[in-house]
Amino acid sequence: MDEMIKKNNGQYNTYEELLVKRDQLTKEAGSIYTSYMKEFGELLLENFELKIECIKKKKMIAYCQAALNHGDVIDVNDMNAQIDKSMALYNMQLKEMMSDKNNADKSTTSPQYKIDRAKRIYRRLVKSIHPDINPLTSENDELRELWERIVIAYRCNDDDELNNLEVLVRKVLKENGETVATPIIDNLDERIANLETEINDIITTEPYTHLDLLSSPEKVQLKKHELNKEIEEYKKYSQELTKILENILSEGGATLTWIQI
Repeated sequence: MDEMIKKNNGQYNTYEELLVKRDQLTKEAGSIYTSYMKEFGELLLENFELKIECIKKKKMIAYCQAALNHGDVIDVNDMNAQIDKSMALYNMQLKEMMSDKNNADKSTTSPQYKIDRAKRIYRRLVKSIHPDINPLTSENDELRELWERIVIAYRCNDDDELNNLEVLVRKVLKENGETVATPIIDNLDERIANLETEINDIITTEPYTHLDLLSSPEKVQLKKHELNKEIEEYKKYSQELTKILENILSEGGATLTWIQI
């Protein structure tokens, strides 16, 4: 029996450590993405805007060519309506990228002592109300809201807010007759395996893998060179597409004034 208890406690400790590690890596990935957008955001935005411009012009060419092939008059309003609809996802992605760039520009780096203190408080809160450890968090609206605030504060390294939230958590737990103890969790082996998979996915995919790039000034400069090269290529391609459109629209009796993006 004692061996079983030790095994269960050992599994729980491993599970708890992996939960904290997973959340820490998720936060680090967010910080890496912010740094990535600070460094490359302007070039990435220009690149993506030009890409969208070329895609839109290619769709215009296809629409106009199809109309001429069928002997139809080019209906500019219908074409714009159809193309705007098909471009909605690209425009949404562009807005999200712009938002990410603005947020990155506004972000500041927290001192190491605040990061360390935030991590310590977060570890304590994980033991108390992490939804994967304490079922009450999912059932209690007040605790669920507190946990959402904890996650946001932790990602922002807001140790003062985390300290305040810890006081509120203790109050709510006390009101609900909860005491912090090692809970009984089913399928610990499976849960541990799933967390290990999640952790591996985080550290082997973007944005976490950008860390190697951002850590090397040489690689940063090479990336900027590549992005600038892509931008010049898109600009050239866009000009070529414009000429094709001019010829098609001239043949169809339309003008190019409305295709500007």
